[in-house]
Amino acid sequence: MPAQRTPRRDEAPADDETIAAIESALHSLARRLGQARLKDYIARQAGDDLDQAGIAALYVLHAEDDSLRITDLAARLGIDSPAVTRKVQQLEHLGLVVRSPDPVDGRASRLLLTRDGRRTIERLLEARRVWLEELLSEWPTPDRKEFARLLQLFAATIETDVEGRHGH
Repeated sequence: MPAQRTPRRDEAPADDETIAAIESALHSLARRLGQARLKDYIARQAGDDLDQAGIAALYVLHAEDDSLRITDLAARLGIDSPAVTRKVQQLEHLGLVVRSPDPVDGRASRLLLTRDGRRTIERLLEARRVWLEELLSEWPTPDRKEFARLLQLFAATIETDVEGRHGH
């Protein structure tokens, strides 16, 4: 059960209607952002024909900005190691990732983006940025800035809550 936070004096407690509206919007947003059609659209705009699992692996490796073991990549993606191993083999075949020996554990290898892998993920990130720019183009600048501020605050609040509950 979530911990109850006492509202500050300058804020009203969240009402059920507001929470229901946020919950509904979050559900719709997660559903839409998770749809393969949107991800495929962004990949097409970037000029790439990678599948969603390949794109997700590249995103994680790029965000990590360091090499990762397959088990670590699997954990970040929330899927099992054999599935990640198959995906990594495809990405290696495409020249997007390369394996290097793990200096700590000789039985393991670490994954790195290649130059082509970095260019691919950069094209995907740019296509996503352009899509968001077009999507929000008719929003007044103050609204876009406020949306960004609130979204960052919300993401940080979730991160803090998850870290506090699970100690990671």
